[in-house]
Amino acid sequence: MQYWICYDIADDRRRQRLSDVLLDFGTRVQESVFQCLIGPQLAEEMLARVKRTIDENTDKVHVLALCDASGVRVARYGIADEAADPEYLIL
Repeated sequence: MQYWICYDIADDRRRQRLSDVLLDFGTRVQESVFQCLIGPQLAEEMLARVKRTIDENTDKVHVLALCDASGVRVARYGIADEAADPEYLIL
């Protein structure tokens, strides 16, 4: 499944920690936007790590889960590349 994660975090250290977490699961497509092509188990782990990383009283995180049919309808313009499925496994 395809997940898009967008965030707005004012604290530099926490923002960097969240970025590091998301790099374990997907590809950065913009400064605060990641695309992750992962299965249900990894998605569950990713969401748990996101929740442990953020401050729920101040940080904003949006997670969009797209089914395969919806993913085909994602449009890209300009030099926007499609994120590649990672060639590694997280154990």
